[in-house]
Amino acid sequence: MLSIVLAACGERGVAGEMHRAFDKGDYTEVIALGRHSLRSDSSNAGVLLYYGMALVASDRLHEGFGAIDRAVKLEPDYARKASEFLVESGSSGRMDATAARKLAKAAELDPSIDLGKKRFAIADVYFTERRYQEAAGMYEEAVATYPDTAACEPALARLSECYAFLDRPADARKTMEALVKRYPRGDVAREAWTRLDDIAFAEAQKALDAGELQKAAEIADNLVNRTKNRSLQQKGRFVLGEAYERMGDGGRAYAAYREIIENDRGDSGNVVERARARIEALQEAGLR
Repeated sequence: MLSIVLAACGERGVAGEMHRAFDKGDYTEVIALGRHSLRSDSSNAGVLLYYGMALVASDRLHEGFGAIDRAVKLEPDYARKASEFLVESGSSGRMDATAARKLAKAAELDPSIDLGKKRFAIADVYFTERRYQEAAGMYEEAVATYPDTAACEPALARLSECYAFLDRPADARKTMEALVKRYPRGDVAREAWTRLDDIAFAEAQKALDAGELQKAAEIADNLVNRTKNRSLQQKGRFVLGEAYERMGDGGRAYAAYREIIENDRGDSGNVVERARARIEALQEAGLR
């Protein structure tokens, strides 16, 4: 298939020599020819394409992708040819990180290709590379298209992580809740509750910072009553106190701050001192 795909790239001059060497699997020769040619002319799209694909075939992905990108920039029609090569190369063996990176690059070059269940592996690559926006999009597609596959459980967990990194705590929480509901006894779900508490606190804090006081109070109150993490309980109580205080409800704010002090076991950090300071401020202002 590769020779058919590449035939349209031209066979004259250096590109032709590289084509023939590529068909023979002599990637070292292709790379040598390409390197020499590009020293004198770095704008030959055909040479760049063969050079990049030979590098990819030699598992030098970063260099290869760069050369392919340069070829496609010069000749946009090469995007589909390069994508077809990458799909075949990435699908020829076992699905590991290298194969997934090839398929991910193929999808970037030609978004119309059908990746099937390989979306899960590609999303994992994006996640590992901290490309959270792209990972989230790929996980969303994968989970929606294949909701019954076992890969959905870890995918939902990582999708939630992506949302958290993208400062979308509400989506992160909803996704983690969906995970726990769908896989209550799964391996990932056992850790999901802990992560869900972290997400809930982040969401409460974000709501407080945005002035969404009622929302912050509701989330913080639920967190305090649900979590078994004492540190998060104390932090949640402080958010609850701040929310009530800003809403003008000094009595409930005082009660929340007081609970922090009463539940201190010496492991609450500076939140206890902050609670004491807020109680003094409330008393001085006559709001308690």
